[in-house]
Amino acid sequence: IEIPTLIIHAEDDPFMPTHVIPTAEELSSTTTLELSKHGGHVGFISGDKLGVAKYWLEMRIPNFFKDYL
Repeated sequence: IEIPTLIIHAEDDPFMPTHVIPTAEELSSTTTLELSKHGGHVGFISGDKLGVAKYWLEMRIPNFFKDYL
């Protein structure tokens, strides 16, 4: 991988266990790997009010790319 790439993965993803994710040493210098304990497969949803979800990815992805735009 030669262009800036962000890989986000949750350790509790039921479809992609952590052993399929490359280690940081196996990735190119342009790749950022972020592992979280929780998030599931399409997770990273939070919120403190019933029916009002906050999507962490909606904030994280633009923050990653703002350094490159």
